[in-house]
Amino acid sequence: MNTEEYKKIYLESLHALENIASYLQPKLPILSELQLTARQESIMIIFIRQEGMSLKDMAQRLGISKSAVTQSVNKLENEGLLIRSINEQNRREVTMSLGKTGRQLKKEFETFEASIIEDYITQLHLDDLKQVLETFRKFERIIKEGEQSTGQ
Repeated sequence: MNTEEYKKIYLESLHALENIASYLQPKLPILSELQLTARQESIMIIFIRQEGMSLKDMAQRLGISKSAVTQSVNKLENEGLLIRSINEQNRREVTMSLGKTGRQLKKEFETFEASIIEDYITQLHLDDLKQVLETFRKFERIIKEGEQSTGQ
């Protein structure tokens, strides 16, 4: 099997995704202003979509240690993005909620997503979007099965 064509398409796909991100990034200026690391941005975006997530769940979702999440959350808490509290049902568990800046980020993020859908995504045919989704899910399945078979 000649992998050169696969490599070319893979790299071109990554390049297109990077371009899309750079075109859209100015539409969400608060992220630049906050000067977050990629990990901190990931934590915030995941948390915005799934509020109430514990530090343990966040660590599992990102595939990193709980202490790595805690380190990132420290800065997010200092910036007013997140607030940590003890789970009253399980006092050993720490939960997070959005702080004042976090609520502002959530509002801007929801507006950003809605405008991306309205301005760009709706210009694509629904069948094309479904095909992209199916391809991503297939790719996810292949990776998951590959990692499970190698014991990762």
